[in-house]
Amino acid sequence: MQERSKKAKRTRIKPLSPKSTLIIMILLVFSTLLCIGLTSSSLSAQQGSVVAVSRRERWESDGKVTEPDFAFSLTSSQALKVSPLFEGYYQKHNGRANLGVPVTAAFPTNRGWLQFYSLGALFLPDKQQGDLADTKDVVSNLISTGVSDRSTGVERLSLLPSLLNAGSQVPIGGKGSSLTYVNVRRMISSSLLAKHAASSPPLSKNVFVKMGIFLGQDVGHFIPQTLWTYMNRADISPDGWQKDFGLPETEVVPFTVKKDGQIHHMQVQVFERDALLLDQDTLDASGHPIAQRLTSGLDYLNTLGGPDIAVKTQQTVWAQGDSSLLSLPVKGQEMAHVGQNFPLTLLGEAEWQSGMLWYHVQWSAPKNSGNGWITASAVSYNSPSTMLSHASLDVLSSDLAKYLRQNGDSVGVAIYDITRQRTYTYNGNVSFAMASSMKVPIMLAFFDKLESQGQEPDDDQMQLLTTMIENSDNDSASALFFDELGGASAITSYLQKIGVTGLEPNNDAWGYSNVTPQTMVTLLALLQQGKILTPYDRAIALNLMRNVETDQQVGVGDTVPQGALVALKDGWVVGPDSLWVMNSSGIITRGKETYIIAVYTQRQNALEDGQGIARRVCKTIADKLLS
Repeated sequence: MQERSKKAKRTRIKPLSPKSTLIIMILLVFSTLLCIGLTSSSLSAQQGSVVAVSRRERWESDGKVTEPDFAFSLTSSQALKVSPLFEGYYQKHNGRANLGVPVTAAFPTNRGWLQFYSLGALFLPDKQQGDLADTKDVVSNLISTGVSDRSTGVERLSLLPSLLNAGSQVPIGGKGSSLTYVNVRRMISSSLLAKHAASSPPLSKNVFVKMGIFLGQDVGHFIPQTLWTYMNRADISPDGWQKDFGLPETEVVPFTVKKDGQIHHMQVQVFERDALLLDQDTLDASGHPIAQRLTSGLDYLNTLGGPDIAVKTQQTVWAQGDSSLLSLPVKGQEMAHVGQNFPLTLLGEAEWQSGMLWYHVQWSAPKNSGNGWITASAVSYNSPSTMLSHASLDVLSSDLAKYLRQNGDSVGVAIYDITRQRTYTYNGNVSFAMASSMKVPIMLAFFDKLESQGQEPDDDQMQLLTTMIENSDNDSASALFFDELGGASAITSYLQKIGVTGLEPNNDAWGYSNVTPQTMVTLLALLQQGKILTPYDRAIALNLMRNVETDQQVGVGDTVPQGALVALKDGWVVGPDSLWVMNSSGIITRGKETYIIAVYTQRQNALEDGQGIARRVCKTIADKLLS
């Protein structure tokens, strides 16, 4: 349900002066006589003119005025995209020129899906809703004046009548304009059809649209040649100007706009469904004044606000990228952070705030949940093709995330919950020195080299592998890295082969190679899931990591509950800055639950400081992810 500000709409009636009242009475009498003498003609083409049937709109009240009281802008909508629901229509109808850029995300109403653009709005009916006959419904009123596209099922809504009915005080052509929709409405109400006499301007400059005959003379409206050419372009009026714009409602109306300190001489002409602007002081590449549609989409939202949202409680939506969940829309406290494909549950509330649509949602993780507000543009109603989803660590444990934030970028954590297909990170893409954790990629690259040669490790090579992993022997690691593999280039080539980035091997000192926590988790996941190495070599590698001696297990190995199977590799070393580097990574399985974790620390004053961080993180995650 939409919650609007009490100041959402301000409507006032302006009293007319006696002089204005007299003028309007005279015009009404003349218009009545005109209608009596006006005979309609069927739609047909004549040389130099167009004959058409007039269909004049009547407004609710010529005295109604609505001041803009919302905050929609092109700046606030820069990150918005055309919804997949409307991409077909947008491309077919040259959306960039005819609709402009999106100014809202697509959102559900009680009639179907709606998305506003700077120059208009698109609607996709919900067939399950049927034909709901509520004439007071805003969306229903918009639909009644729209133009439907059969091939896509999408309807372009005509927003101009609503702006004229409301008497919008939004300046036409932008800030600094001398003309508003109220002015235009008065011109339409009092507009007289022009006579097409022999003295009319030459057809090379104006095109006459005949509405009928009065006292033996053709009457209608003139359209300037520039606008006529523009509105007859196939990319501007794919369905023809009569359908896309409708009949003219006024002659061309001149006005001025002040832009960047300069006065621009403008013209506007109103048609049944839309209006066209002509900037006579801004020329295109061919030297002609630039024509475009009114910014009716943006103007509608700033005048009347966004329509009511039809949010289904407990419906699932998915995050489309990294997004913050706030305690309140716009300026609330950041409660949690979700990433690509993370599922969220709608709680039934939606609000327009600061020109953006916000949803109230709930997130859930093992043994933790919470709720917050997220922008509608950040979520999708369509189920993703992959169930792997991403989030920050605060979704899994807000207390642990708060603790880690106190350590800044000296700590990085990456977790892959294989069972639930979720990842959680904190500084997951920050590089850290590897120390003995580098022995894992050395082992994997060495196995791959042997496999490429059709060999298995001999006894001596097996001894080097065993002492390197189980006992963390540095000499064995150096023998494999330098003598067997030939240094860093072999590691780089292997990583390229398996499509892994984020690890930079150091050719002079393998322990000072750098890696991100996320990259280490990726390597271990490939090993765990059998996507690298032969089954035989994979079994050897996992067995070595499951038999690391006790004094080499700090973090992953000494915090998991009893009965868990752990394949791990830790590392620590004094860094070039004379401060300690410490890390712990591993694959943990208990029963049917499996997850992979990598915890990296740097710039620690003492080894025990890094070990304390690793233990706290690993224990918290084990408590969360293991039943």
